[in-house]
Parts: sequence; structure tokens; C-alpha cells
Amino acid sequence: MPKTLASWTEHLPRWIPRSLSDLYGPREGVVDLPLDLCWSGHTRYDVGRFRQRVALYNLVIVQGLQDHYPAFLNSDHLIDAWPLLHRRMADGYVKAWESRFPELARRGASPEAFAAARAEWEAATWA
Repeated sequence: MPKTLASWTEHLPRWIPRSLSDLYGPREGVVDLPLDLCWSGHTRYDVGRFRQRVALYNLVIVQGLQDHYPAFLNSDHLIDAWPLLHRRMADGYVKAWESRFPELARRGASPEAFAAARAEWEAATWA
């Protein structure tokens, strides 16, 4: 019988910070991503713009390495964006982050939080 390959998200529990307070990324301003995180496409994101922030957080969580999480993710912004991220990312990422942070699991499961985040998304523009 062939050996089963490890999950592509199995490293996440070791990489995700222990506390949301460890996510000290910017609350506002423009972020220029390093090449080891973003090698094509958008490399500059305005954290103050909701759509750009959600796209940035999705990219950092999915493509990022251990050091990228605290540098680019802000705990308050992550909690606000989570209802959308919960529905955009692959299950392995969602499970890893929600297992570490029950407050994200509650937000991700809340229809009210999703409705509020979706309304903010629809009211926002990229530029």
C-alpha cells in the first residue's frame, strides 16, 4: 500500500502564534510585501481599505511563513475579516486557525458576523 503524503497544512499548528496579541501587524497604512511572500500580482496593500485588507490577510495566511503572520496580521483586523476568510480559504487553514483561536471559530460560525462583514465588503471599494 502506498504511503500517504502529509497534509500541506500540517505545519500550521507550529507556525500560528500562540496568542492573538502576537499578531501586531499594521492597523493602517500601506504594506509592501516582500518577495518571499508575494512574488507576483499585487504586492502593495492599503490596510485601511477593507477589500485590500481581506485580500492581504488571505494571501498572508495561505502563502505566508511563520514570521509573516505577526508582521502582517493585526489581531483586531483578523477578527473583523475572519467571517469572510473562513469562507474563502481551504479547510486546512480554517481548522488550524480556529483550533488555535476559539474566538475566530465563533466569528466564522456566526451568520450575523458574516452578514456584517459581507455588508462591509459590498460597501467597500478596492481603490
